[in-house]
Amino acid sequence: MTMRRILDIALTQLRVQLSERGTWLSSFVVPIFIAVMIGFFTATPIVQTQRIDVLHSGDPLAAQFVALLRQEGAKQVTGVPLFEVCDLSAPQAQSAFCQLDGLSQAESIVAFMRQRLEGRQTLAAITLPSDFSAALSAGQTVKIELRVPSGAFQAVQTAQSYLDAVIARLGGAVAAAQAVKALVSGDQAFYEQLYRQTQAKWAADPLEVRETTNTLNGQLPGTGFGQSIPGIGAMFVLFSATALGQLFAIERQNRTLQRLLSMPLPRAYILTGKLIGQFMLCLLSFGAMFLAGTLIGVRWGDPLGVLAVIFSFTLCATALGLAAAAIARTANQAAGLGFLIPMVMAPLGGAWWPLDLTPPFMQTLGRIVSPIAWSQEAFSKLIYYNATFAEIVPNLLMLLLFTAVFFTFGIVRFRLE
Repeated sequence: MTMRRILDIALTQLRVQLSERGTWLSSFVVPIFIAVMIGFFTATPIVQTQRIDVLHSGDPLAAQFVALLRQEGAKQVTGVPLFEVCDLSAPQAQSAFCQLDGLSQAESIVAFMRQRLEGRQTLAAITLPSDFSAALSAGQTVKIELRVPSGAFQAVQTAQSYLDAVIARLGGAVAAAQAVKALVSGDQAFYEQLYRQTQAKWAADPLEVRETTNTLNGQLPGTGFGQSIPGIGAMFVLFSATALGQLFAIERQNRTLQRLLSMPLPRAYILTGKLIGQFMLCLLSFGAMFLAGTLIGVRWGDPLGVLAVIFSFTLCATALGLAAAAIARTANQAAGLGFLIPMVMAPLGGAWWPLDLTPPFMQTLGRIVSPIAWSQEAFSKLIYYNATFAEIVPNLLMLLLFTAVFFTFGIVRFRLE
């Protein structure tokens, strides 16, 4: 009889919420739409050919530098060249992709380069000194100027890696030729012949690096629907769970909660029924995301592990909803907390992007304050690495620990009246 009364309260609350159009939008339609859109755009990395501007005096080794840089740019990722070199010293000979039409109207070539950088039309701009060939042939240190758009930190690393590859080939050939030249009493003809032979050897690319993705589905971890479906699903489960405080506040204002309290039922039964009702709504929301992911093609991995993560996280979210309801005393306060909590925990926990992309201190903070960090890590293990149930037990235990903390806080602080 006791359990039946609790279930009656839970089912009544669930039925009332599902009768509202807003619940269907916020718990099912919107989460699935957002997750599908994000998953679609991140499923396959979008690789676009970029531009690198080069300015030089036209001496032989500078021309060789440009040629080697073009070889690096011609290497392809997913069928797309890495970048195209735009030689500003010979604008008429460049392709239309370089978009050098405005060069003739610019005050100077240097000003044109900076303008393109500021407009982020190029990945980088490289300037070679006028004595590039002479200084390099003489064994002197040559300073190459590399500029990238302001604030483009990733562009610095990317452009530097391309530049290092060219310097290694060109500088290595020159150094080898100089070393042998010294042994043959400075024979310039022999030096030039040896340099050409060394360059030919470099052109063969004796070393080749192949990147592979060691995952179950062949995708990079943290990309595609395997990241977006569980991540966005977890975020909107938090939205649904933290709406519990707003629900209590509205029922207090409408005096429906007071009528329920006047019934011959222990208050613990009423609170338990309310929590179970909210838990069921959250479980349905996450279940809908699971179904949507399955239809899209997400390979979830161990079924028992997936169900355990969904159940544990939903239980944790419901306990968090109780804790939020214990803090909020008005509908406005509850609405504010119901928005703030998911919007803070989602990015910190890796719902929007993989947690591995964030700095170490952010990863630590996310694991301390956001249960999403532990659910996302568990889903990543299951989806991308075919983990077993035993391998995600630590994640489940952490979710249960969060549940215990939130539930204890909520029970101590919460008042039905």
